Amino acid sequence: MSEGARSPNGLAFERFRVGDREEWLMRLGRPHAPAILFVPPLFEEMNRTRALIVAIMRRLATRGHCCWLLDLSGTGESERDLGAVAWQDWRHDVTSAAAHVADKSKKPLIAALRSGALLDDEALARGWWRFAPADGAAVVRDMVRSGLAGGVEWAGYAPSDDLKAALETAAPAPVPTLRTVRLATDRGEADAKVEGPALWRRSEPGNSGQLADSIADDLQRWSRECAAS
Repeated sequence: MSEGARSPNGLAFERFRVGDREEWLMRLGRPHAPAILFVPPLFEEMNRTRALIVAIMRRLATRGHCCWLLDLSGTGESERDLGAVAWQDWRHDVTSAAAHVADKSKKPLIAALRSGALLDDEALARGWWRFAPADGAAVVRDMVRSGLAGGVEWAGYAPSDDLKAALETAAPAPVPTLRTVRLATDRGEADAKVEGPALWRRSEPGNSGQLADSIADDLQRWSRECAAS
């Protein structure tokens, strides 16, 4: 993948610096438009929800936003080995990506899905939005369960001992200007609830136009409120 490369479907890719290394961001929308930085879920949930995230980004881009999605170290297009990645590396990825986006336009709205909410609290942002936030212990349980079912430890992933240990006690941290959204079937507290499937629970990656529409609508409203405050 080349710096600033554009694919036929309109997606653009660029590098951002994290200390002495570089990672990748995917961008959809005009670079200087009001920005939303998406922080994906961790491990297998990242794969199961990626199509949903891109669908949300597309909807928001047509409404005048610039949407960004980072690849965490050791995932996606990253050149690092997951086994060499520490918990703080992932947290630094998010803060560095937010700073990169802020340099392009202004401070972004941070949109974290599921366990992505474990990494977002130190980022430079004009507001935070979390969808179905999950704590680290739940991630560990799901990965161990998936590994047992498939006969491969941690469902084929090989995270460092530091990542595993940090996940055991990680929880979404309080942040100012936060809106939390959950599925209608989720009993957890939320500012709003939306209809749709829990795609991260499925055995294969999937998408839902209904859920993408609902999330895009809510994100657009919250982005405007944060910009006005």
